[in-house]
Amino acid sequence: MIKIIVLIIFGSIFSRDLEVEFLSEDPWIAGHPWASGIAFDNGITYGLGIYGNSSIGIDSVSDVHVYFSENPDSASYSRVFSSSSFGQQIGIGVFPGSAWDMSDPDNPRRLNLCFFERDDGNLLWDPTSVNGMDLEYLLIMDSDYDSTGSAYDGVDILYSDVQYFCWLKKRIGEDWFSSEPATLTLINKWSFSEFYLESNINSINVYFEHEAQYIEQQEINYYIVRKRLLGQDVWEEQQLNVGVNNYEWEGLSGNQIYEFQVSGYGFSDNELIASDILDIETRQVSYNTELIGFNNTANEVLVGASTYNDIWGYTSSNGKEYALIGTWDGTQIIDISTDPMNPITVGYIPGSYSTHRDIKTYDEYMYIGTEANRADPYLLEETGEYNVIPQGIQVVDLSDPENAELVYEWDGVVQSHNVMEYDGYLYVIGSSQEQSSNGEQSSWGLDDLIILDLNTDPSTPIKVGGWSGEYIHDVCLYEDRLYASMIYTDEVYVFDVSDKTSPQLITQWGGIPNSHACWVSDDGNILFTASETSSGHILSWDVSDIDNVNFLDEWFPEDGEDWSAHNIFYKNGYIIASYYAWGVQIVNVEDPSNMYTAGYYDTFNFSSPSLYDGAWGVFPYFESDKIIVSDRRTGLYVVDFTLENWSDPNIYGDVNNDNIADILDIMILVNYIVNGDILEEQYDLANINNDDVVDILDIILLINIILE
Repeated sequence: MIKIIVLIIFGSIFSRDLEVEFLSEDPWIAGHPWASGIAFDNGITYGLGIYGNSSIGIDSVSDVHVYFSENPDSASYSRVFSSSSFGQQIGIGVFPGSAWDMSDPDNPRRLNLCFFERDDGNLLWDPTSVNGMDLEYLLIMDSDYDSTGSAYDGVDILYSDVQYFCWLKKRIGEDWFSSEPATLTLINKWSFSEFYLESNINSINVYFEHEAQYIEQQEINYYIVRKRLLGQDVWEEQQLNVGVNNYEWEGLSGNQIYEFQVSGYGFSDNELIASDILDIETRQVSYNTELIGFNNTANEVLVGASTYNDIWGYTSSNGKEYALIGTWDGTQIIDISTDPMNPITVGYIPGSYSTHRDIKTYDEYMYIGTEANRADPYLLEETGEYNVIPQGIQVVDLSDPENAELVYEWDGVVQSHNVMEYDGYLYVIGSSQEQSSNGEQSSWGLDDLIILDLNTDPSTPIKVGGWSGEYIHDVCLYEDRLYASMIYTDEVYVFDVSDKTSPQLITQWGGIPNSHACWVSDDGNILFTASETSSGHILSWDVSDIDNVNFLDEWFPEDGEDWSAHNIFYKNGYIIASYYAWGVQIVNVEDPSNMYTAGYYDTFNFSSPSLYDGAWGVFPYFESDKIIVSDRRTGLYVVDFTLENWSDPNIYGDVNNDNIADILDIMILVNYIVNGDILEEQYDLANINNDDVVDILDIILLINIILE
């Protein structure tokens, strides 16, 4: 089943907050800490706390007061069960006190109590041990009190109406019943299933969701959204009606940190639900970019994995453009041409369950590798069996993208981290480690680097060569040179792959923290690297002389020094990077020794991101100049880089490279024709008609360009 989800981040499982307090002059009772407990030193939980299934749901429990008293007139007659023979009825005993349903405080309802007897002893509830070995479990029931104690005669306690299971003990240093009166209060508060913030430069969007809609309608009268600058004491408030679950707080100062909280109030103006306090900085979402399309129709995540991962692009023979985006359970094919504002999912290729999938294309085929590192969620849910389904390299026929078909799976690996296509060869990497599946060791692949031939038959890749020696994380290529990012050694390795059967390591250098990805300029002279770690940035290197590599520059987003880069690509003098929590970043690298920000679009401008939340992958190579971005949590973004001349940074006739063709450029052409004086880099720009001669014809064309 397909479900639309925008965010799965800050949500929690369905649960209520149980607040327990012991009111007494001396705190003589405590909770026994155990794994299933949720309140009062983990000594109390909902329903049956050891095993069994209560008939009372979590949404039906009541607020309860338990009054302790040694006065026989205040005691409760209770059905008693054996701790040694768990659940066996052994008679009617006495609980020193009473329990009351406080749903209507003006008319409390007395409840039945049951308890377990340690060693089948005195039929009196008296957990006096301090070492936690008392097994005199107290059960607070939902039924009205029966003074005979026989209400549960013959009833299987493990499947009855238990509201609370209590495992209590005497507190260290205190005496049993050292003070009266004493009351144990159990108060329930609902939680928010979602509460998160979205940042803009002068506003914050607040999103919240009550975990039980029908309870919300019954109990909540209104909500209060609170806001304050970090470090201030006074809150500003905004009241919202029930059913309104988001609010945009406008008029904020840019680049400031604000705190937000949401509370829900009942019809008596009592606070019934309150969120945690979240903080977020107001910041600009986009710069020189525009969002032109969005899609988030992946299958809902059933396991603890991000929904989306890597992305690539494909243009069909009829010119239609498609996004190919990896998800946790397969690969989506999304039409981004028919209706760019509303990209349409037109195909889906199922795959093994994974947090990571990598996609490339060649000819009319798509190649998909995956780490296949998640258990089959359906098998896990049904049987408890943890089973990772291996996967090789999927080959998908894209000749008709809207009827894409899996035609082959190359099984030379059972898992892989990345694939890269270049000049009709597919390079498979990250596939040499071993992993355990069902207790048996199985090799991921044959080599650290595997080369598959696609030229012979792209539908059926053939291994032609490989290299082993060190784990490779990602690669890029220029002619016969392969650059490999070595994430575990903080290095780049350089291979000669002119002989595909036998790649040769020719050099290597370090100084690249968590060397994750790389890409090379179109002329092969500059290599850009990305580090996947806290304070991992984009670095530029002069590789024109491979025996003398020189570091040039380091770049990171403004205020993003402590965050991590991910994948990078080069196009027309720009690096386009998926930069996790900082979205897609576009970096001007025309001068690689002086890189600077040219644009960005933040796909994950939400509160409390982790280091690796946000933009995973990016593809910038469509002829339309669309940029497609995959965000791990939120989906596919189609972005337009609005800076002029993005697709061609050099304007015809802009001889002096000042981003405008004008009279100054005409003067340079005239000076050259008259005096033969022109810089080498200006000549190609001046040769407007590409006839290898700069003359009066070029001046005429330049004048026409200016006039237009």
